[in-house]
Amino acid sequence: MEQLQNIQSVIEYFSDIYSSWQEINRLLRNKIQNTDSGDLSSQEFLFSFYNKHKESNVFHTNLLNLILASSAEKAGVITTPLLVLLRENISIFEKNKEILENLSSYKMIEQSLLYYHDTRISLEKDLELIKTYPYPTETERQMLIDETRKELNDLSREVEKERNRIAPFCDNFFPGICQLSKELIAFINAYIPEKAVIAENQAKPVRQNISNGILVKNDQTDKVDEPDAIFRTRMFEKFLILERRLIADKYLKEQNQNKELRWISTHENGKPDIKRLVTFLAGMLDNNYFLPNKDPKIKAFFESRYHITIGQNFERKRRILLLNEYKIVFHNYPF
Repeated sequence: MEQLQNIQSVIEYFSDIYSSWQEINRLLRNKIQNTDSGDLSSQEFLFSFYNKHKESNVFHTNLLNLILASSAEKAGVITTPLLVLLRENISIFEKNKEILENLSSYKMIEQSLLYYHDTRISLEKDLELIKTYPYPTETERQMLIDETRKELNDLSREVEKERNRIAPFCDNFFPGICQLSKELIAFINAYIPEKAVIAENQAKPVRQNISNGILVKNDQTDKVDEPDAIFRTRMFEKFLILERRLIADKYLKEQNQNKELRWISTHENGKPDIKRLVTFLAGMLDNNYFLPNKDPKIKAFFESRYHITIGQNFERKRRILLLNEYKIVFHNYPF
């Protein structure tokens, strides 16, 4: 029984790492097409992955356990699809080395702080208005000036705190990940000699069936649009601020080291509270966060991001009833 649990753990490890490399190569291709693509969430994923795997001893141990539990030939059934992804990673990076080695972490940080920039401009405009508005007394004017200046000072401290928090996530991890690909390929080839020819169709997406350890090929994978395809300019950065509030208020939870997001708000019977999520989305729609005519893509984006099925609850006729409710439920959220 213990041996079965061990091999199950090893298979789960290779399933997880395979999925992670799929996501990394997707982010890599997006970054080449548009160096401004990506968001703080994707950077946190890269940070977590790289720091977890940069020391390859865990991979080495799992690879040896896989071989010991079966054979080099059978282990190759699991490692061959991973090899395809690792080689793809190296190929993409080497062909676009000049772009990928010169990505600006500063630019990523500033993009993540755009919400604060807009808030500062709004407060500064308020301050100028207060200085010229004919208030009944100078005491009242001075009181409002002091309050606004305090808000500006608090905002500056909040910006600096957020800047320090996100700075480690905004490094360029792609060169280090490419080097890691080379190291893992060397490990695999050292223990599992390759056959003369690797069929091209092994590059197709592969899903690990954890229950029996058999690799199952999927000819199609669900494609979820990037944030830029559904959010208006600068609104995704504002949404990320709201999302941190959802986590703080325990509607959302970050799980595992990749910090995957899960919608955890439930009814009293323990079932997921989909209505609360749609209420939140109704608030975003009401405040023009999204590009027009994107309902199916918005639903797919949040189903994938929060690992939950929204289904028909997002239909226009249903969510329109929630336009007033979001102002009560999320009354203190800075939409």
